Amino acid sequence: MLTITTGRSGTGFLARALGAWPTVRALHEPRPRFSSSFRAVQAAPHLAREFWTLEKLASIERGARPVHVETSHLACKGFLESLVELGARPDLVHLRRGPRAVARSLWSLRTVPGRTLRGVRYYLSPADRNFLPVAAERAARWNDYQLCYWYCLEADARAAHYRASFAPLGVRVHEVALEAILAPEPLIELGRALELGPLGPLGRVRLAYVLGRRWNEKTGEKRPEVLPEAELDGWEQEIREACGLA
Repeated sequence: MLTITTGRSGTGFLARALGAWPTVRALHEPRPRFSSSFRAVQAAPHLAREFWTLEKLASIERGARPVHVETSHLACKGFLESLVELGARPDLVHLRRGPRAVARSLWSLRTVPGRTLRGVRYYLSPADRNFLPVAAERAARWNDYQLCYWYCLEADARAAHYRASFAPLGVRVHEVALEAILAPEPLIELGRALELGPLGPLGRVRLAYVLGRRWNEKTGEKRPEVLPEAELDGWEQEIREACGLA
């Protein structure tokens, strides 16, 4: 199982939660990491096939449990097409968190697509291959928050594309809102949809532990500035209009 998601959307939490099932080997961003090849794959998409065949698939096959779950947000950024072409039919979880919440988190961590170090290393910008194109000169005028918000909308467009193109091939895409799985029963229902098998008493204890904590907050890495709340609606509307979503 892999994810279609933005990052800063609960991926670490989801890996820990699904790891409560005894059938599951659940990892967040294990080696070999998608990030190690992300930029190369953006430049030359055919290299994704090489990443799968020479690195990732062998690592997955060494897993000691029947179900491999990996929640890296980079899997959906140029790698899924090659995996499906190789004959794999993974379950995909479209893990959603509100675009404003994700954009705010990225902005606060100075992770701006196409503009800061982490934004370039790990995230897509309008200059990359994407499913929500916008003219480069227009994107260049956007502020940091607007670039983060565009990225969130692009992730939804990406999920819609994969759902339409992969479903006829037998790939299931499960849309899940982060806010909806912050309780045991919705997570257990997701486990049923993913056919993970019974959870059991020990699994429920593990799940309660995961739900009882906050994960990957990165509090110490956030910028001290605050966003001008009164401006956000207008900034977001500008992005939606530029992308034909208004």
